[in-house]
Amino acid sequence: MSSTPRTAPAPPSSATDLRAAHARSLTRRMLAGEGSVELTAYRAGDTLSSAVHGVSRSGQLVVADIPNLFHSLGAFHTAEDIEVRADILKDSADHVLALRLASLHLLGTLRWCRDTEEVDALGLQGHLADLVHDLGQRVRVGVVSTDRILLHDCSGVTAHGAAIVAEAATTTPPTGALNDAVLSTAGETLAAVADAVLDGGLPGWAERLDLPDAAGPAAGPAHCVDVDHRYVTLARFTGDRAWVVQVPLPSPPHASPAQDCAAAWRQLLGSLSALRMTASTP
Repeated sequence: MSSTPRTAPAPPSSATDLRAAHARSLTRRMLAGEGSVELTAYRAGDTLSSAVHGVSRSGQLVVADIPNLFHSLGAFHTAEDIEVRADILKDSADHVLALRLASLHLLGTLRWCRDTEEVDALGLQGHLADLVHDLGQRVRVGVVSTDRILLHDCSGVTAHGAAIVAEAATTTPPTGALNDAVLSTAGETLAAVADAVLDGGLPGWAERLDLPDAAGPAAGPAHCVDVDHRYVTLARFTGDRAWVVQVPLPSPPHASPAQDCAAAWRQLLGSLSALRMTASTP
């Protein structure tokens, strides 16, 4: 198995399916609250970058903000509907790596809730529900309606219709244990996983990562950039070249939902050891 991959494998149909599934999963997770959101009232030329976002149980894209003496809503302080552009940005899971993983962009209409009854009817969940529960009427809550959402990532641009917002309301298995497990894995082991995908020993897909001219050398041969309950996405560096590499997780038997993702990662590393033994056998 090569430790210095040179070319990404040509994507077969299975890899194309993996890319499409990951793009949809990433879009849902970003809509549901991963990353940071910036709202621009483009007709007024005003920007709101302090809001948080998520998707309600009723399947609506919700934003919330807390105006105070040091921060006002500016052009967003209105009872009228506001035409907005929303940009959601998500960076690498490993913050040592200064890498923008993906961004979502949409044009839509923001409508602030008029009273607590309207807020309650949304069915807030996650951090949005916690915020409103803790701060009550100090929180301004609004709904952004749109017909089209664009995902920009290393594979290009993927367009989604409004239905994906409702999909994002569905609760997915927790990935905290998986995130901790992958981030605690040695960079050399992550590099070996990425190389196995690049060499065809493990399923997955890879995409060349264009590094800006001003970018310095990466600290380590590989880093985790994203985790999903079905995939792990890595950045692999060798010399002045880099790849984004994604590997699907196996389905380990006899694991509870909370343990499933981390157990799948350990199973994957076990299969990597088997590949090494097979490669070393004459």
